[in-house]
Amino acid sequence: MIENIRKFKGLIIFGLVLVAIALVVGIQNDLFRRGGGGRSLFKIAGRSYDNMEFQRLGTDGYELASTLARSGDFTLYQFLMGLATGATSEKDAPQKFFIGRIVLRDAKQEFGIHPGDEEITDYIKKMRFFAGTDQKFSEENYRRFVEKSIGRMGMTEADLRELVSDLLSYQKINSIVGSGLTVQREIVAQNLALDNQQVTGALARLDIDPFEAKIEPTDAEIKAYWENIKDSFTTEPLRKFSYIIVTPDMPADPDAAAEKTDTKKSIVDAAATDDAKKKMEADKAKKAADLAETRRMKQIEIDKLVDDFSFTLEEKKGKGFEELAQKNNWEIKTTELFSQSTPPKELDIKLRASSRGGKTVDELFRIEPTEDPVSKFCPPVAIGENQWIVARLDAQEKSRPKTYEEARVEARDQYIQEKAKEAMKTAANEALTKIKASLTAGKSFTDAAKEAGITETKEISKVTSTSRPDATTEPKNLFEATRNVDPGALADIITEKDRTFIVHVAKREVVKEENAATRLDTEVTSRAQQNEMIAFTSWIAGRVEAAKVEELFKK
Repeated sequence: MIENIRKFKGLIIFGLVLVAIALVVGIQNDLFRRGGGGRSLFKIAGRSYDNMEFQRLGTDGYELASTLARSGDFTLYQFLMGLATGATSEKDAPQKFFIGRIVLRDAKQEFGIHPGDEEITDYIKKMRFFAGTDQKFSEENYRRFVEKSIGRMGMTEADLRELVSDLLSYQKINSIVGSGLTVQREIVAQNLALDNQQVTGALARLDIDPFEAKIEPTDAEIKAYWENIKDSFTTEPLRKFSYIIVTPDMPADPDAAAEKTDTKKSIVDAAATDDAKKKMEADKAKKAADLAETRRMKQIEIDKLVDDFSFTLEEKKGKGFEELAQKNNWEIKTTELFSQSTPPKELDIKLRASSRGGKTVDELFRIEPTEDPVSKFCPPVAIGENQWIVARLDAQEKSRPKTYEEARVEARDQYIQEKAKEAMKTAANEALTKIKASLTAGKSFTDAAKEAGITETKEISKVTSTSRPDATTEPKNLFEATRNVDPGALADIITEKDRTFIVHVAKREVVKEENAATRLDTEVTSRAQQNEMIAFTSWIAGRVEAAKVEELFKK
């Protein structure tokens, strides 16, 4: 068990990042969307599951859990992360979630875990998503979600309660598989003491620029270097698309335009009585509300048109793209071949509500064409302020190895960087030896560094675990590199891409906390929960492997 826990610890961290991204950006996974009923997609532990089961328990279930987790419910984050074990991108997370959920349900039967209706209701009433302004359960919020929001997702209240039942079962199984893992309070206390230190000392810096300036490789050296790693120098894939960008016909705000130019109106407004001003403000507010509602309806109208367009396109297996677009008076544009890093301006715009800085072109290059004509289309992608794009992949040139002439400049730069970094490391090690000898002789760190040929030095004071190093003059991991170094000693050399640091620790002091006991209790509990989570991830990964999952849709 311990070996498996170590094996999956990195996966836990990746899972957290993956879920966070999926919750903010939203996952557009239409691989199985609107497929014909009864088509078998998976075989798990000998039983086949069709597209309708995948849609309900996988795609829709993942979307529902993600929506509820947006309120900041960490238990739901853990639930999503735990069941999506093995996901390598946000695209396959719903699929992994589905497989994990099926495996979890089999384990529920095995362990005899069957949450009752009352237990499910009690949990729902504690969920942050349904809390009102007083932070207590709001029946109104719950009913609104069940009757409106959940319906738009294609689900019912029963699906919500079923999800909570699985969540409760996850919590219980999580406790069972992690029950044998204990947390040693003394070790946690020692680690907290180390984290609560503040470090004082000094650092010396070597930059890579002087070393790069000394390296002038010959063409023969560059070519010999390229020959050994030429497969790493490749061209960017190129793609050509036909696409439509759909923009709703939003009405303008006449009052906003008038206020910029109508000075007479401003004078009249200023001279109006209080009652008249109140009436004008009320009229203005009503106009604004009416305008907002009109714009909302326009957005809903265009959203429906785009959804119907996409649905019809899928039904026709991608045929009639041009005719369908023309029917809606949507202009189709066609690009030349281009790379993901050099897209046309119109495709270089941000995704709507994206926090990771994704752009339209990124979604287009995620298209993975197969023999199915529909696979050449991206699902409708929300872009800009209120637009949609639907695109078809028309042609592509895959990445290929570059010729020497194409790769020469890149190979030369890489050769110089590698050789300069080696020279910088050698110089840093030689300087470290000299500085140690000078410190032993009683000299200051600054003088010792200068004698070793390093003039760039800097004092550091009260560096803590929460400090943000100055990126221009200090290494990113300054505290981590010094937290265990004895006062008066040197830390291990810190090497970054273009610089190297030698750090001298003069003093380490533990900062006492007023609530140290409470903090320790919290940390012990947190470590125990983390151990349970890691154990569960290891456990379910083993279960999934034993279930011998077959992806029938790929056959």
